[in-house]
Amino acid sequence: MSASAARHTVSPVPALALLGGALLLGLTGCARSRTVDRAKVLEAENINYRQKSRALEGQLRQAHAAQDEALAREQQIQHEIAVLRDEAKAGAEARGRLAGVQGQIEAEREQREELESELSAARARLAELEKGRARATAPAAAAPPETYRGVSPELEAMRRDLQQNLAHFNVKSLPVEIRTDRNGEQRVAIVLPDAFPSGKATLAYNSQAVAAVMGVGQMIKSQYPGSRVMVHGHTDSDPIRKSDWGTNERLSEARATAVRSLLESAGVSGGQIVAQGLGAAQPLEAGNTTRAKSRNRRVEIFISPR
Repeated sequence: MSASAARHTVSPVPALALLGGALLLGLTGCARSRTVDRAKVLEAENINYRQKSRALEGQLRQAHAAQDEALAREQQIQHEIAVLRDEAKAGAEARGRLAGVQGQIEAEREQREELESELSAARARLAELEKGRARATAPAAAAPPETYRGVSPELEAMRRDLQQNLAHFNVKSLPVEIRTDRNGEQRVAIVLPDAFPSGKATLAYNSQAVAAVMGVGQMIKSQYPGSRVMVHGHTDSDPIRKSDWGTNERLSEARATAVRSLLESAGVSGGQIVAQGLGAAQPLEAGNTTRAKSRNRRVEIFISPR
């Protein structure tokens, strides 16, 4: 073989080496590819794991929060139960104290009733003593005039008629009584009892008495027109000390005049009315008891047809 032929002839050893290298490169590339794919899979699994881990951590935080909230609610409920127990205990103590106080009140009420009963009995005994003293010391001229004795049917009919007419004019607080004077004459009186303040001759502060007298005036104007009206003022027997009137007669006349003015305001003609003050000369009840003085302080209105 020539040298030229020898140069063009391929040696089998290098060829095999090249083929082995190629095969080795191919195998290496496949291995590398599988490694990359495996790494990608592992990365994806890692990402999925982290996502699941974060989700679990979130759920765990929610569970802890719910647990804390439940614990807080339990503590609040325990506090409310303690408060309710304290309130129930305080309520029981308060009820106990209230029962004790009510018992004391009841005992004091019973004691007060006993004292009032004793006081009432003492007052009754004092009134009897006052009556006995008054009968022993009162002059015969001071005896009260007769009332409702030997009353004629005509006079009683007039009394009932006056009562009915007064009720029609809404005057129900004034009694209608029969008086017998010292001359034996009987008359029907509309009585304004103890309506004036002590030592005063005005009814400005007694609206009920003013309304009653105005009602009497309206009744006279409507039911007894043209009749003669006499207004008599009376006082108790206590002497005048601080009043400007000086005597009981003047005070009683001023009170009668005040009633006369109210009757005129209600429509009764002033020419029909005569006002007179009798002082303490005609008491209804003798003596100086509170009841006697109250009965004797009065104004009486008499109506007489002409």
